[in-house]
Amino acid sequence: MPGSRSTGSIRCRLQGGSMRRVPIVMRPLGGMGNRMFQYMFSHVLAGRIPGGYVCNADLPEWSIAKLRPPLVWRYRALRVEGYHRYDLDTIAAAFREKRARSILFKGFAQRLGYYDRMEVSGFFDERAVDAPTYGDEFLVIHVRAGDILDGSHRNYCPMPFAFFETLSRDSGRKPVFVGQVHDDNDYCRRLRQRFPDAAFAPKASPLTDFETLRRASHVVASVGSFAWLACWLSSARTIHLPVAGILDPAIRPDIDLLPPGDARYRFHKLDIGDWTASAEQLAAFYGDAIKFRQIELRQLAR
Repeated sequence: MPGSRSTGSIRCRLQGGSMRRVPIVMRPLGGMGNRMFQYMFSHVLAGRIPGGYVCNADLPEWSIAKLRPPLVWRYRALRVEGYHRYDLDTIAAAFREKRARSILFKGFAQRLGYYDRMEVSGFFDERAVDAPTYGDEFLVIHVRAGDILDGSHRNYCPMPFAFFETLSRDSGRKPVFVGQVHDDNDYCRRLRQRFPDAAFAPKASPLTDFETLRRASHVVASVGSFAWLACWLSSARTIHLPVAGILDPAIRPDIDLLPPGDARYRFHKLDIGDWTASAEQLAAFYGDAIKFRQIELRQLAR
């Protein structure tokens, strides 16, 4: 998972050797969503540097070959490290001025300004993926639960049940829960008790869950890079995005994943704060004490 709010740092190691092509060596970190972002940003870097090409990608889910970098790639390597903010002009200048001959990228780069949606969509070909399609009568809801319920990361939080209930009721659509809904924990048990008439997608691989979200007509994202990417790349008519945790610019100004001018999106501000999974916080979740409201982007402090 992405870490602190530190901005990206760039260090240049000057050691001999020259090469015609410039390997962009990706250091894979985290789950599928994070690795997809890393792959996307590696391509952004490759596009800014003549001769750039991506190495060491770790995305077997998408049948992306893990190309090994050349043995000499570490010579005069520019280390692009940090979390989300990077100065692309400064990086490109290091190659124009011949101060570097390769890149080691170790970060997350979850900022909309780096990416073109149509270009990114071409990286991840969904045609070979067998996943269900839920049409206009359904509201497909992604659930993030198992790996965050202990409060180990304060910026990744589950969603209160009242949020799901309100969106389903107001839309008039049947809820379909997808993701970490089959785990044996209190959150999942209570979810099924709260929504006895809802549909629960079968337990599936992360790739199948991703494509289920991507193919939905109306979808609710969870807080995280996985669901965010699936929704952003989708052809959905409506995307409900919770503004909480890493998706709240007041909490994580280094991350920017709130698409301006995209008519598909409905933004919902949830008053969760830091997620600790304390008994009091869980009681508020289950007792419908968490406040939320639909907002416009201009209402948010960026």
